[in-house]
Amino acid sequence: MKPRRGEEARCEELLRKLDAAVSTHPGCQVTYLMRPHDDSGEIARLAIYESESAAEAAANDTHIMALRSEIHLLVEPGHIERAFFTI
Repeated sequence: MKPRRGEEARCEELLRKLDAAVSTHPGCQVTYLMRPHDDSGEIARLAIYESESAAEAAANDTHIMALRSEIHLLVEPGHIERAFFTI
C-alpha cells in the first residue's frame, strides 16, 4: 500500500498496531511489516497463519477490522488486501 501524502506516519503507526494485534491472535505464526529499498513510499504487511480458519478468525476480529478500516482511509485509492493459501 502507499500512504496518502501527509499520512505516512499515522499509517505506519496503525500498521504497527495492526501487526501487534494480529501477532497475538491464535494461529498467527509470524508477521512482517516491510518497505522496499526504493523511494516509492510503499509499505507492505504479511501475516502467516497455521491454517485458513485461523486467518479468517483474525480477519473477522472486530479490533483488527477497525484498524484495517482506519488504514484503508489513509492509503492511496486502489489498495486491496489479499489472502493466499498453500496449494
